[in-house]
Amino acid sequence: MDEPPSQAHVIEVRQESKGRQRLLRLDDGRELVYGEEACQRCGVSIGDAVTEAWLAALDAAEQRSGAHEAALRLLSHRARSESELRTRLRMRGFEPSAVDDEVERLRGAGLLNDEAFARAWVEDRKRLAPRGRRMLRYELLGRGISPGSVDQATDAIDDEATALALARERARGSALESWESFVTKVGGFLRRRGFDWEVVNRTTRNVWTEATGRSPGHSVEIAEE
Repeated sequence: MDEPPSQAHVIEVRQESKGRQRLLRLDDGRELVYGEEACQRCGVSIGDAVTEAWLAALDAAEQRSGAHEAALRLLSHRARSESELRTRLRMRGFEPSAVDDEVERLRGAGLLNDEAFARAWVEDRKRLAPRGRRMLRYELLGRGISPGSVDQATDAIDDEATALALARERARGSALESWESFVTKVGGFLRRRGFDWEVVNRTTRNVWTEATGRSPGHSVEIAEE
């Protein structure tokens, strides 16, 4: 009867010269390479028996370590919502359990916070490209932010004041030759920035009168979508 194969064991753990990798030499001649964090998580040491469970634990730890490094790279470019980060990590091939662990890790470190993300998003939009509350809500909901968090971040948005400031700025660059062309240029711009038709109509008429001293025409309205 054939004897069962003997159990392999770790006979050397060596730090690789490049990167944060460790080379694991086994007594059966195999060499395995794992990240330093994965080895530390699993407590790899000389004499460890190389079982299927031991390898599975190392593989899982390697996934978590890789997900962490990928997440930090993503966050170094800009803040992300939890939903965005989950999607990006899954697209990179990380297991759902590794993604879940990483999200929890980043939450605990204060690096992933949907409420803070939503507030920062709104402030950036106000500073760089002001727009209506409806569009801001659409953008945040599309990034997986919960409706409650979206409400908190956008409740203070004053569409009337924002639209008025934008319309005045737009009017300064307009020829003001006719009410019709003004509606097309300024009113259309406000609609593209997400303001509802009532705000657009009211703001466009007020700014036309303010800029020209004339009452607006009555034949042209910003159509409700």
